[in-house]
Amino acid sequence: MCDAFADIYCYLEADMPKHGGDARLLQPMHTVAGGSGLNTATHLSSLLDQFWRNEITNKPRTSNVCLQTVINENDEYGRLIESHCRLHRFMLINRRVSRYPSGTCDSALKSQTIDKSTGHCVVIVANNDRSFMTHLGCMEDFRGSDILTNFLDHDKGNATGAHQHIHIAGYYNIPGFWDGELASKLGEMRDSQTKTCQRMTMSLVPQQDASNRWEGGLFDIMKYIDFLILSEVEAQNITRYQGGGKESDFYHHVADFSHFKNSQTYIIVTLQSKGAVAFYGGQIIHGQKTSPKVDNPIDPTGAGDAFAAGFLHGFLHQHAGGDEIISSAAVKEGMRWACATGTSSIMVQGASVPIEKKYIEKILNKI
Repeated sequence: MCDAFADIYCYLEADMPKHGGDARLLQPMHTVAGGSGLNTATHLSSLLDQFWRNEITNKPRTSNVCLQTVINENDEYGRLIESHCRLHRFMLINRRVSRYPSGTCDSALKSQTIDKSTGHCVVIVANNDRSFMTHLGCMEDFRGSDILTNFLDHDKGNATGAHQHIHIAGYYNIPGFWDGELASKLGEMRDSQTKTCQRMTMSLVPQQDASNRWEGGLFDIMKYIDFLILSEVEAQNITRYQGGGKESDFYHHVADFSHFKNSQTYIIVTLQSKGAVAFYGGQIIHGQKTSPKVDNPIDPTGAGDAFAAGFLHGFLHQHAGGDEIISSAAVKEGMRWACATGTSSIMVQGASVPIEKKYIEKILNKI
């Protein structure tokens, strides 16, 4: 239930070019599989493989990570994403549904529906920051009603035992999830959970809203999700924070924001080199520092996706006993792993490149 794109990387020597100007690239442009959902699935699959071991055989547990998204499997970008998922050993479910009316011979309409490109994105990295230019392609046709939920009936082989976790990434990149479409499907999942007594948690990462409206029915979803993971910029925009005050003013603003304060959702805000803060019920419940600031990060792209994967890994590992109530210990452990994974990811070029165990452990030992 996530986005996936082909990312075309451009690493600039210096600043972004001025309007009408030019800029030099440090290296040739290259294309890799990306998108918030795919990046998170890649990092989570790697974390499960590297850190979860069978107590009897001491072999890595088989991770059961599944990515539901939309690609055009017939174009080069779609094949690139399929190849990436096979390489990193997690399941890809392509929910590309044709809405081309049967019996119609309109070739232009067919081109607009069936032949849409896999979504792709130009990633511009300059001065330790990144910007994006995105073509949604067939991703704009992905709707909440397209999501498969039959996996809820099967939990055998799940690396987390009987606990199911649903992660939604790139909400603002998927217009077909907005204004009740996704909320309706999540409501069905929660109803199924109640009837079958399943243990299930949900999280959501909205990503940047290219329309800059920061709406789309996001608050209607909060009654279904357990964790809303936001970057500092996303939190500022969603809560309409005007800025200009102290750091503590921002924290109080987020804590007092009515849609957050009056919900049962944990709000986790990443703060780049300063770590992350968790809010619940109008209170700050945990602040997690990370390791000392990295002076020369190689690539900041996808650090938030690595953070989300680290949080899910740490939370689920602590929560694997199956307690129904989300414990503060599990949230804190999730944030510790999140900061370690997010920080170590900026020393690797590429948002969908897994991080070696030794680098994550090095940071874990410092925080």
